Amino acid sequence: MNATELQELLEIAQQAAQAAAAVHRAYRQKSFQVDNKGSALDLVTTVDREAEQALVAAIRAARPDDGILGEEGSQIASSSGVVWILDPLDGTTNYVYGYPAHAVAVGVEVAGVRRLGVVVDTANGRNYGGIIGQGADCDGRPLQPGQTADLSRALLGTGFLPDEAIRQAQGELFGKFMPHVRGIRRSGCPALDLCAVAAGQLDLFYEVGLMPWDIAAGAAIAEAAGAQVLTLRSAGLPDPTL
Repeated sequence: MNATELQELLEIAQQAAQAAAAVHRAYRQKSFQVDNKGSALDLVTTVDREAEQALVAAIRAARPDDGILGEEGSQIASSSGVVWILDPLDGTTNYVYGYPAHAVAVGVEVAGVRRLGVVVDTANGRNYGGIIGQGADCDGRPLQPGQTADLSRALLGTGFLPDEAIRQAQGELFGKFMPHVRGIRRSGCPALDLCAVAAGQLDLFYEVGLMPWDIAAGAAIAEAAGAQVLTLRSAGLPDPTL
């Protein structure tokens, strides 16, 4: 897929994300249903579901042969090699409480390879986008990651999955990290945390147990900006527990 075709996909992603962001804004002015996905820690709302419907409708109208994988159950096979990975409301708990860190996240893979992402920060009105190999921006301002190679000067972002065992293990790990970094921040919205890495507002982001829709868009933006994106299975990690 060439640069022009990727730019066209980015524009569709931006349009779809804005449609979902409109759902976020509409429900800030009225009540909505809050349920959980089997745990009181893992919330889902009317907003999540309707925002995903808005994303799917916009994408299907423009790209009917593409695949879709959405957090709230949308799953459509691809006959084009393009797959859209959707988080219609990243930071659901934040949204429920009115905490200003939540977003729409749209990532695109082509032939199984991450290529681009769009994140709309609906609480603060910021719009992030990036194509790997072509750069990333926030509202037209180019993004560049921090350049520190000194861990003691690094600001680290994290999050905690709604799973007690993972939370406990990760808490113990961060207890070991604390003496060696400048500080640790948690927004509760991994898409925005990865955008913060892209912008140089965080030097690192680490979280265990994230799903594809949690990271597809933000990871693409961070990588497009020049950050290195690794998973626990990435080759070359110095310690397999990190």
